[in-house]
Amino acid sequence: MNAPLSPAIMLDFVRREKDRRLAQRSLMAFTRQSFDIIEPGQAFHDNWHLHVIAEHLEAITRGEIRNLVINIPPGCMKSILTSVAWPAWEWANNQAIRIMGASYGADLSIRDASKTRDIITSDWYQERWPEVQIKPGEDQKTKYALTGGGWRMATSVGGRATGEHPDRKIVDDPHNAKQAESEAERESALTWFDRTLSTRGESRGASTVVVMQRLHERDVTGHILADLTGYTHVCIPMEYDKVERKTFLGSYDPRKTKGELLWPDMFNSESVERLKTLLGSYGAAGQLAQRPNPIGGGIIKTENFRLWPATKQLPDLFYIVQSYDSAHTESTQGDPTGCQVWGIFEYEGSRHALLLDCWNEHLGYPALKKRVMDDWQARYGGEKDNIMKPSRRADIILFENKSSGISILQDLRQSNIPAVAYNPGKADKIARANMATPLLEAGVFWVLESAKNKGKPRTWAQQFLDQLERFPAAAHDEMVDCWSQATIYLKDAGHLDIPVIPDEDPDERDYHRPQNRSNPYG
Repeated sequence: MNAPLSPAIMLDFVRREKDRRLAQRSLMAFTRQSFDIIEPGQAFHDNWHLHVIAEHLEAITRGEIRNLVINIPPGCMKSILTSVAWPAWEWANNQAIRIMGASYGADLSIRDASKTRDIITSDWYQERWPEVQIKPGEDQKTKYALTGGGWRMATSVGGRATGEHPDRKIVDDPHNAKQAESEAERESALTWFDRTLSTRGESRGASTVVVMQRLHERDVTGHILADLTGYTHVCIPMEYDKVERKTFLGSYDPRKTKGELLWPDMFNSESVERLKTLLGSYGAAGQLAQRPNPIGGGIIKTENFRLWPATKQLPDLFYIVQSYDSAHTESTQGDPTGCQVWGIFEYEGSRHALLLDCWNEHLGYPALKKRVMDDWQARYGGEKDNIMKPSRRADIILFENKSSGISILQDLRQSNIPAVAYNPGKADKIARANMATPLLEAGVFWVLESAKNKGKPRTWAQQFLDQLERFPAAAHDEMVDCWSQATIYLKDAGHLDIPVIPDEDPDERDYHRPQNRSNPYG
């Protein structure tokens, strides 16, 4: 006859069973209990955002949602929860689940799959769920299988996924932060996501979880939010921006004060400011704020545009330029053709520019040519019934001197329309924007105020400002090209000048520097 168990042993058994049941029921409890296996020697620091992520992953397990996007700064345990703990927790409840994990690098996917393996082979896990076993002969770095029918495969974005039919597709950091500015790299990731990953596991009703920090407007998250449906979106910025965010589970960000930090125990104000400095405005906007463009603009500070009151008559315009960035195609895949009309006027002793009109549209060559010729007939400003202050049409039309602009330049000149070729030389889009911004910072650019929404730009002007603010992370940049083209031309032609700031010491002026300026546009 066996001796009765002591009260201490019985209490310990009860405690262990309670912990086991709690861990099996709660992903958050499972992660906390297994954390020493995942990160040996590291203390577990709890925070509200971990519960938010865990609750949404549990909703996928329960079948309440199918696809999920999580945007959160790096270093906030997104991979530990999503790519490491969640698969092991699901197997504790269902050994048949098949999991495919992908990252921008196969080594990262293998790392997380290996940590999941460490959990399920640990004494802690085997004591609680001994039925979960790795199948003999099917335990490799890139794929291992369970005796219960489930498996875990590690691949890379752009890597092998054909022939596999998972139940869970975990895409953890699909972009390399250093390469995200490359359009070719981004498009390669999107192509893989659309054409390879999306077809895997459809017959099994597979769920997709994308977890990442934002890096560009057209990264995988941007593509999902703009082009796809059926995804639940969880966005958690490092600093609270007073944007109320909710899913079917309700509001999930408990912060109330603007600027309140996400995880003060791990990222205090000093460390966040240091991260901002290291990442720069673009990196901080995407990776910390989850908004892949700095508020107010990065290169182009849109808060420097001034509002021309809706109740005020247009100023007397003495020069008007129409600036085009042409595409010559009806395809919606690339940038559309963009057009802006800028009027120059005198204000407080200096010359300023007012945006009179702008539009963008995908047009084939015949339609574009007709639109340009019609636009040139348009008249701006002036006073009705006052012959001394007539309205005027554009004095000059600018097209970049590239393949899509050369043919229309020739046709316009044959029609005696004052069209001029803009030659950017070797300056790329970002360099041209940098050349134009000093004038913007001088406060000489205006947009028209909306008559309906006081204090706000007109709708078409707001669309122009939105694209400038997102540059160079925007999906399109035709408005940026139109603006920088017009600005540089107006500056070099002498129609706009940065206000002169006297030197602190007149003796330090360089009187020997050549003062004449060349005009590359004539």
